[in-house]
Amino acid sequence: MSTSEYVAIIALILSVILLFKVYRLQSQLHDLKSDVERLENRSGLTGTPISNTITSPAPHILGTEASEEINERLLLLIREGNKIKAIKELRTAKDLSLRDAIDYVDHLEKRYEGNI
Repeated sequence: MSTSEYVAIIALILSVILLFKVYRLQSQLHDLKSDVERLENRSGLTGTPISNTITSPAPHILGTEASEEINERLLLLIREGNKIKAIKELRTAKDLSLRDAIDYVDHLEKRYEGNI
Protein backbone atom coordinates (compact mmCIF):
# COMPACT_ATOMS: atom_id res chain seq x y z
CA MET A 1 0.00 0.00 0.00
CA SER A 2 1.11 3.49 -0.71
CA THR A 3 1.47 6.34 1.78
CA SER A 4 -1.68 8.04 0.55
CA GLU A 5 -3.70 4.88 1.23
CA TYR A 6 -2.34 4.74 4.79
CA VAL A 7 -3.25 8.38 5.30
CA ALA A 8 -6.76 7.78 3.95
CA ILE A 9 -7.28 4.78 6.26
CA ILE A 10 -6.01 6.74 9.28
CA ALA A 11 -8.27 9.66 8.35
CA LEU A 12 -11.23 7.29 8.05
CA ILE A 13 -10.51 5.73 11.45
CA LEU A 14 -10.16 9.17 13.06
CA SER A 15 -13.41 10.27 11.45
CA VAL A 16 -15.25 7.26 12.87
CA ILE A 17 -13.79 7.90 16.34
CA LEU A 18 -14.81 11.56 16.17
CA LEU A 19 -18.28 10.58 15.00
CA PHE A 20 -18.72 8.34 18.04
CA LYS A 21 -17.48 11.10 20.35
CA VAL A 22 -19.89 13.61 18.82
CA TYR A 23 -22.74 11.16 19.20
CA ARG A 24 -21.84 10.59 22.86
CA LEU A 25 -21.63 14.36 23.50
CA GLN A 26 -25.02 14.87 21.85
CA SER A 27 -26.46 12.21 24.12
CA GLN A 28 -24.97 13.89 27.19
CA LEU A 29 -26.30 17.27 26.01
CA HIS A 30 -29.76 15.79 25.59
CA ASP A 31 -29.59 14.40 29.15
CA LEU A 32 -28.49 17.78 30.48
CA LYS A 33 -31.30 19.55 28.64
CA SER A 34 -33.78 17.12 30.16
CA ASP A 35 -32.37 17.84 33.62
CA VAL A 36 -32.59 21.60 33.05
CA GLU A 37 -36.19 21.32 31.83
CA ARG A 38 -37.05 19.20 34.86
CA LEU A 39 -35.53 21.80 37.18
CA GLU A 40 -37.25 24.67 35.39
CA ASN A 41 -40.63 22.95 35.57
CA ARG A 42 -40.30 22.19 39.26
CA SER A 43 -43.10 23.99 41.05
CA GLY A 44 -42.13 27.20 42.78
CA LEU A 45 -43.27 28.49 46.15
CA THR A 46 -46.55 30.35 45.89
CA GLY A 47 -48.31 32.01 48.77
CA THR A 48 -45.33 31.47 51.07
CA PRO A 49 -44.08 34.50 52.96
CA ILE A 50 -40.63 35.47 51.74
CA SER A 51 -39.23 35.99 55.22
CA ASN A 52 -40.05 32.38 56.20
CA THR A 53 -38.31 30.81 53.22
CA ILE A 54 -34.68 30.07 52.49
CA THR A 55 -34.11 30.45 48.78
CA SER A 56 -31.97 28.26 46.61
CA PRO A 57 -29.80 29.66 43.84
CA ALA A 58 -30.15 29.06 40.16
CA PRO A 59 -29.04 25.47 39.40
CA HIS A 60 -25.75 26.27 37.72
CA ILE A 61 -24.46 28.54 40.51
CA LEU A 62 -24.92 26.22 43.45
CA GLY A 63 -22.62 27.07 46.31
CA THR A 64 -23.11 30.81 45.83
CA GLU A 65 -26.39 31.12 47.70
CA ALA A 66 -26.88 34.60 49.08
CA SER A 67 -27.93 35.21 52.66
CA GLU A 68 -31.56 35.81 53.57
CA GLU A 69 -30.77 39.50 54.11
CA ILE A 70 -29.28 39.87 50.62
CA ASN A 71 -32.24 38.02 49.08
CA GLU A 72 -34.69 40.35 50.85
CA ARG A 73 -32.76 43.38 49.54
CA LEU A 74 -32.72 41.93 46.01
CA LEU A 75 -36.46 41.24 46.11
CA LEU A 76 -37.10 44.78 47.32
CA LEU A 77 -35.10 46.18 44.41
CA ILE A 78 -36.90 43.90 41.96
CA ARG A 79 -40.29 45.04 43.31
CA GLU A 80 -39.21 48.65 42.80
CA GLY A 81 -38.24 47.91 39.19
CA ASN A 82 -34.49 48.17 39.88
CA LYS A 83 -33.47 44.76 38.61
CA ILE A 84 -30.16 46.08 37.25
CA LYS A 85 -29.31 47.57 40.62
CA ALA A 86 -30.16 44.23 42.24
CA ILE A 87 -27.76 42.47 39.88
CA LYS A 88 -25.02 45.00 40.66
CA GLU A 89 -25.52 44.63 44.40
CA LEU A 90 -25.42 40.85 44.19
CA ARG A 91 -22.23 40.95 42.12
CA THR A 92 -20.61 43.18 44.71
CA ALA A 93 -21.85 41.16 47.70
CA LYS A 94 -21.02 37.68 46.35
CA ASP A 95 -18.26 38.44 43.81
CA LEU A 96 -20.19 36.75 41.00
CA SER A 97 -19.81 37.06 37.26
CA LEU A 98 -22.40 39.10 35.42
CA ARG A 99 -24.01 35.98 33.95
CA ASP A 100 -24.28 34.25 37.33
CA ALA A 101 -25.70 37.36 39.00
CA ILE A 102 -28.30 37.79 36.24
CA ASP A 103 -29.28 34.13 36.48
CA TYR A 104 -29.55 34.31 40.26
CA VAL A 105 -31.73 37.43 40.19
CA ASP A 106 -33.91 35.96 37.42
CA HIS A 107 -34.28 32.76 39.43
CA LEU A 108 -35.16 34.73 42.56
CA GLU A 109 -37.70 36.79 40.62
CA LYS A 110 -39.37 33.72 39.10
CA ARG A 111 -39.42 31.90 42.42
CA TYR A 112 -41.33 34.71 44.10
CA GLU A 113 -43.36 35.92 41.12
CA GLY A 114 -46.62 35.85 43.06
CA ASN A 115 -45.12 37.76 45.99
CA ILE A 116 -43.36 40.50 44.01
